[in-house]
Amino acid sequence: MRSGLFLTPCLPHEPALTLLRGLLFLFALSAPAQTLVVGIAGGWEPADAPWTITRRNATHLEVQRFPDTTFETFGNHHLDLAKKHITEHLDTNHDGSLDKQERTQARLILYGQSLGGAATINLCRWLKKQQIPVRLNVQIDSVGLRDGKIPANVKEAANLYQRDFGPIRGQSKIKPEDPKRTRILGNWRYRYPRTKLVDTSEWPLAHRLIINPHLKMEFDPEVSAKVEDLIATTLRNW
Repeated sequence: MRSGLFLTPCLPHEPALTLLRGLLFLFALSAPAQTLVVGIAGGWEPADAPWTITRRNATHLEVQRFPDTTFETFGNHHLDLAKKHITEHLDTNHDGSLDKQERTQARLILYGQSLGGAATINLCRWLKKQQIPVRLNVQIDSVGLRDGKIPANVKEAANLYQRDFGPIRGQSKIKPEDPKRTRILGNWRYRYPRTKLVDTSEWPLAHRLIINPHLKMEFDPEVSAKVEDLIATTLRNW
């Protein structure tokens, strides 16, 4: 008996549905893993403040269009948001939890300045407890407690700092918790004599007088270029 003007839809049989599900599963496994690069700003700066070194580096790197890579920035006082974002990013099957495969296949790079530099170490410690690896961690004039020892879940780490006259001086040396698992790329010191000009004119005079070397380092083009090169090199040679 004809069904009139409307054709009865032809639904695939169960074997076909099983095959389709299998193909979708294999496609998900073969799809390139998404890399997440997280920057943590110093002070009480907003996460998206364009003048911070973390946001400037993220913007410069985004223009280079690294495939399957996302750049995000957070405030050091909002690490809970960073943790939530990382967890959601790694939860590729969207079931609300991270399984062993999602943890071990994580592709993470962290970098932070001042209090944000120390915050990256706290974040690495939290990720270690979750059994999540970090490919690279970069500290920029890091200021904080216990920010000199790199957790063993970090594969490579780098430290850029200044120790000039002033109340804020960065962590001068980072060491691996486990030298067999973590490689220290370098502890690079930057100096800021009066003859070295760095444009900080947009900042209040009090900032420039009190935290001058620390402020100069954040706006030093050489420092920005070094951080960008460390991250870009890791992304290219993953």
